[in-house]
Amino acid sequence: MELLIATHEGLASGLISAHDMLAGKNDQIASIELTDTGIRDFKERFAQIMQRYQAGQVLILTDLKNGTPHLIAEEYEQQHPDRVRVVSGVNLPMVLELSHRLITASLDDSAQKAIEIGRNQIAVDQMQLRL
Repeated sequence: MELLIATHEGLASGLISAHDMLAGKNDQIASIELTDTGIRDFKERFAQIMQRYQAGQVLILTDLKNGTPHLIAEEYEQQHPDRVRVVSGVNLPMVLELSHRLITASLDDSAQKAIEIGRNQIAVDQMQLRL
């Protein structure tokens, strides 16, 4: 299984940079970002990346549900439900944990794990509620 991080400009590359610093480089993780070159350019680059994955499974992590990267990834998931899953709300703990599971985990298990990590990593230290 492969991992593709698809986000708006700057986020995916930042997540991979942080991942590589903390856990080392992983060739099974790729990224693509929507930039000011536009949606058409993003779609073309996305299609090129997905061509590389046509023989295997890919989990796509996006930043914003219903944002352009997510919607384009979702189109691929609908066209290839047997080998593509899309999870929105990517964060660094998600990328770090999943990078260790890419070889052994199934696509559906990895998607479920991504959701679990995303939910469990949201916390506030010493929050004081004010009414």
